[in-house]
Amino acid sequence: MLTYDLITHVYPAALAASRCVSSHEGASRPHRPRVNSSKRPQHLIRGQQHQPGNHWKSRKRDQQQQAHQQQYIFVSNTCDTELEEEYTPDPYYDAGNNNQIDILNLNHLKEKELRSVHIPVSAYPKSLIQWPVDGSTKNKRISEVKKQVKLLGNLIKMTVGGAAHAEAVSDDKTPTNPPPFSGHVDMSRIPVHDLAHSADEATMAKWKDIEGQMKLGKIKEAKQMIRDSDWSIGSPAREDLWRELCRHHSREKDFDDQYYWDTVKQIYGSTELSECMVQLPAFIDANHKVSHSLSPRGVTVCERIISLISFNHPAITYAPALYGLTSLLLHYMEEVDAYYCISALVGGSQSKFLSQTKIAYEAQWRAAMILGKKHIRGAFSTLTKFGVPQEQIEEAFQNWMWWILSALPLTHTVRVIDCYLFEGSKVLLRIALAIFHVFVKTLTHDSSMVASLPSRGLHETLYHFCQNIQITPQKLLKTAFGIRGFSKSEITKVVLQTEMFLKSQRTLGGAGGGTGQMNPPETPSLHRSVSLEGLPTSETQSNIQMMSHTLTIKELLTLWSWLPMRMTMYQPTLIYTTEEHGCSLTTFFQRAEKYEPTLLCIRTTDDYVFGAYCSTAWAQRHCKDEFGNWQTYFGTGETFLFSLRPTVAKYQWVGISRQQDDAAVSSVEHCAELFMHADNNMITIGGGNGQGIMLDHELRYGKTEPCQTFDNPPLVPNGDFEVKVIEVYSLANL
Repeated sequence: MLTYDLITHVYPAALAASRCVSSHEGASRPHRPRVNSSKRPQHLIRGQQHQPGNHWKSRKRDQQQQAHQQQYIFVSNTCDTELEEEYTPDPYYDAGNNNQIDILNLNHLKEKELRSVHIPVSAYPKSLIQWPVDGSTKNKRISEVKKQVKLLGNLIKMTVGGAAHAEAVSDDKTPTNPPPFSGHVDMSRIPVHDLAHSADEATMAKWKDIEGQMKLGKIKEAKQMIRDSDWSIGSPAREDLWRELCRHHSREKDFDDQYYWDTVKQIYGSTELSECMVQLPAFIDANHKVSHSLSPRGVTVCERIISLISFNHPAITYAPALYGLTSLLLHYMEEVDAYYCISALVGGSQSKFLSQTKIAYEAQWRAAMILGKKHIRGAFSTLTKFGVPQEQIEEAFQNWMWWILSALPLTHTVRVIDCYLFEGSKVLLRIALAIFHVFVKTLTHDSSMVASLPSRGLHETLYHFCQNIQITPQKLLKTAFGIRGFSKSEITKVVLQTEMFLKSQRTLGGAGGGTGQMNPPETPSLHRSVSLEGLPTSETQSNIQMMSHTLTIKELLTLWSWLPMRMTMYQPTLIYTTEEHGCSLTTFFQRAEKYEPTLLCIRTTDDYVFGAYCSTAWAQRHCKDEFGNWQTYFGTGETFLFSLRPTVAKYQWVGISRQQDDAAVSSVEHCAELFMHADNNMITIGGGNGQGIMLDHELRYGKTEPCQTFDNPPLVPNGDFEVKVIEVYSLANL
């Protein structure tokens, strides 16, 4: 019905206006038709004979008379000449409704009647047509009207595709939608007013502009371009933007169609969608299957992509947000591209984009609440004044991801994803705090919302607020990025501390396995579910037993119980050993620096066995910090020291140990955050009033001391040691 109205009313009116440009002149400068006097309409001459001497005066007088008759336009089938008729009362004109007529509600009229209806300019929806303002130049008015005509043409194309969509679906083919939308979108589920965008969008940044800044190393400028470009939901810029941003993060720069379809055929026996019986993996939450505006066929495609992600990424144990992200990507790209984009997001180092375990997911929402209490603490105190209990606040933050992926309008969500695909999950945390801040601010001025809190609860009230959010997408982004002192390093630190604390709570009996606690190999300290068991396979154990000169199988399994849970899904691979590759720090870097994380195992001439879990690649020694300075120390709080022989002990970061007595984030001195250091002369793990482990440039001699980072004793009695063999194991393939 809306399509019919657009074609029969709005589009012809705008087209006529683009040719004639008569209805937008001010009363002071009415438009003069460019027609010969012989062809001048009789109602303009009004019986006066224009004498040669009075030509200009009579024309001016006629124009003044016409100025009072320019309120309404007659839209005819042709615009070869411009006709302006004096307005007469019309039975279809509602004089009692602010002198306006609803042009989108004229379907009861017959075609002949529609051709003769007088439609005032004010009747056209402001969300669809932006008429030129008075006082502008003629060329500018014509240019603006042409842009509006082009916009209306695009809207019509988007709304007339329903029949073609249904026909394509019946033939088991992907329908075709106008750019930038893919054929997986049901266009009828997107409101037409959301598809409209301003004429200024043509001047906004494109992917080529952003890519150019990135190639020049101007990451901040590229980031700001994405933040400032207020692309609409139907902006052509997004057709390439999302795919290329994901390609930038992916190790696979070429998205190979053949590999994808071969995998589909291997799993389902056919590439035809109707023949694929798709079953969602267990890491998807069935209560949060957010499909946005996808068609039923698009939903099936989304679930097939997720099933392939599960097949090729078995380490994922819990990633409920994956469904919503996949469905969003399918709005602007085809199935193969969406698969590779999701692969790039789940394959990112340190889970930059997507949490993949239950502990990581819980750590994120708890970190969001911790950061909120620091940076927008006024919102929490306001809720306390309104009598909202702490349990309801925690319940609301447990669902913070769904404020963005499910509750927000699609116009807001796609702008958040624009920034998310460039900057990572920190954007989502910022947006969540911005939503919470705006919600509480609105709550203080809305008594009805306050009154509904006791009955509806904070979670439901907040969710309803997101669905009906009143601020624009750009205002939401501005609020999120305007939170001061909210740095990436702080977000990473708090999330990591929270995750480590949660892991410590899952130890035997709830005790944390404190600093230096001895854990006999017969009694593993962590309870693991069946899905997280992840022990090395018998083949891997056999290979290590044959190749390793430092670890026994019993010691390997003990060490395995100390690893981060997500790393137990991988099989250890020996990438460097002094027995085979020689004693050289240069060779060590050449063979091991690109892997992340790694296990460093040292066996001394006195038969002591100890080492470190290095959470970050050694190549980080070449990187600069956020201030542009070379990093002296790098790594994260997942790094730890261990001893296997003659005593068995794990020495974790003191930041985790301090949290075992207090759930709040503990402040840790800088000297207790010196995890890893490397240069051409030595490598060091642990610092602060001593070096936990230090090795010289020949990897022949070393030293171990108590250090503030891990609060460890010397790992050998004398402190100094001579190396018998060093081995480095990789836990993730490049």
